[in-house]
Amino acid sequence: MSKTQIKAYVDSAKNRLYLTLSGKIDAPSLEKLYTEVRFAVADLKPGFEVVNDISRCQLIYVAGLPVFKKIIDYLLVHKAGEIVRIIDKDNISCRQILSFTDQINSYQPLYVDSSEHAEQQLESMTPRGGIRLKLRHLRISYDSPAGSGEAKISDISISGCGVCQATLVLPVGTDFEGHIAFPSHPPLIGQVQLKATVVRTSDDGFGAKFLGISEEFREQLYLRLLHEACQSAFNRRPDLSPE
Repeated sequence: MSKTQIKAYVDSAKNRLYLTLSGKIDAPSLEKLYTEVRFAVADLKPGFEVVNDISRCQLIYVAGLPVFKKIIDYLLVHKAGEIVRIIDKDNISCRQILSFTDQINSYQPLYVDSSEHAEQQLESMTPRGGIRLKLRHLRISYDSPAGSGEAKISDISISGCGVCQATLVLPVGTDFEGHIAFPSHPPLIGQVQLKATVVRTSDDGFGAKFLGISEEFREQLYLRLLHEACQSAFNRRPDLSPE
C-alpha cells in the first residue's frame, strides 16, 4: 500500500507551485497541505502556474472534500494562472476526483499524463490573461448580425468564454454583444454587457474573446467570477462514482 504523501513546493524562477497528493488522503492530510499552500503562495506573484499531481492518489475520503475545495478557492483568491493536473486515466481514484470537481464551481485545469508533459504544456502556452473558471450555473444571451441566441457557459475568464448547448452556433469571426446576469450580491456587479468575437466553434457551441474591456472592468469581473467560484458545493453528498 502506498504511503500517504502530500507536498507543496515552489519554483520561484518559474513562478510555479507544485502540489503532490499520493496514497490515501484524509481531511487532516489536506489541512496540512492547505497550510503548506498558504506559505508557498506568499512567495509567488499573481498569475503563478500550478502543477497538481494526483496520478498516484488512491483515495480522498469524503470528509476531506471540503478542505480540497478550500485549497481550490485559496488558489483562486490569490490569482493563480494556468493550472495543470497530472492524472492516471486508469486510476479509479483519479476518476472519482474528476467526478467530484466536475460537480463544483472551480477552475478549469488542463489534464496531462506526466510531469514532463505538464512542463511542456506550460512552457509552450501563450498566457490567456486570466484563469479559466467552470461555473456550472451561468448562461449568456447574445445578439449578432447572424441572429440572436442563448447558451450555457462552459468556462469563463476575464478575457473570454466558451459556451455549449447554444441555440445558435455563431461562425468564427462573428462579433456579438453578450449579456450575463448574475444573482444579486451588491456591491458586486450583477448585469454584464460586453462585446466579443468568436474565435472557435464546436458542434453545439463556440469560444469567444472579449473586446474592449478596461482594466477596471476586468477587476470587477474577476471579483464577480471569484465570488461565484467560491460558493459552497456541499449542500448534498457529492457523487464520487467514477465514469
